[in-house]
Amino acid sequence: MLIVGIAGLVIGIEHRYPYLAKHCTAYQTDGTPDFTVTVTDKMIEDELARAETIPEGVTPGYLESLAVARAIAHRLPGYDAFLFHAAVIEYKGEAIAFTAPSGTGKSTHIKNWKRAFGADVDIVNGDKPILRFGSDGTLTAYGTPWAGKEGWSRNVGRPLKAVVFLERGKEDRVVPLSPADAALPVMNQILLESDPETVAETLALADRMLGTVGLFRLACTPDVGSALVAKQAVFGK
Repeated sequence: MLIVGIAGLVIGIEHRYPYLAKHCTAYQTDGTPDFTVTVTDKMIEDELARAETIPEGVTPGYLESLAVARAIAHRLPGYDAFLFHAAVIEYKGEAIAFTAPSGTGKSTHIKNWKRAFGADVDIVNGDKPILRFGSDGTLTAYGTPWAGKEGWSRNVGRPLKAVVFLERGKEDRVVPLSPADAALPVMNQILLESDPETVAETLALADRMLGTVGLFRLACTPDVGSALVAKQAVFGK
């Protein structure tokens, strides 16, 4: 059994293909799992069926890793956590989640933050971080092995300061959002399972997040100035 440490949880994974162990190298740990997930052939087949695009040379091991992520996400609400589709950076120790449909320019925008602020910026996760509430109410963004095509991932957790919804624009402009305005865009980036109890728990956590962090919409160009505009909106002068 593979044992990984993610988001302050020890998770056991019953798996068959070597791909997963390599994929989770930076997250492997020891200890007694808080919970264990097992992936079946049917779950792997379902991942293939639901994929919008199939990467060239896709393997059963790759599909198993997607099924594992889904199985873990199903268990997370019981630990005040959920999987969120976003790219997360940290700036001076605080996290910002940038979310948008694929192809909108998340990677370009993050590279602009690195260009603008250098060593003050680092990556937490490039695609599927876990957001988890602590006992003190702090919402922390954690890296996971599921990090997108760039593979941007660090096994760290940073307090989440803001969620920024990206869209392409002819100029760089930030608009603050109310929780009501941000609710639907947030829901579109959360994996909701089919059973009512898990859905209800996840929605409650998402609603809690909306009242905890800053919420912004950023219409941005591919230029480095977009990072300067975003930084001022999130952190002030």
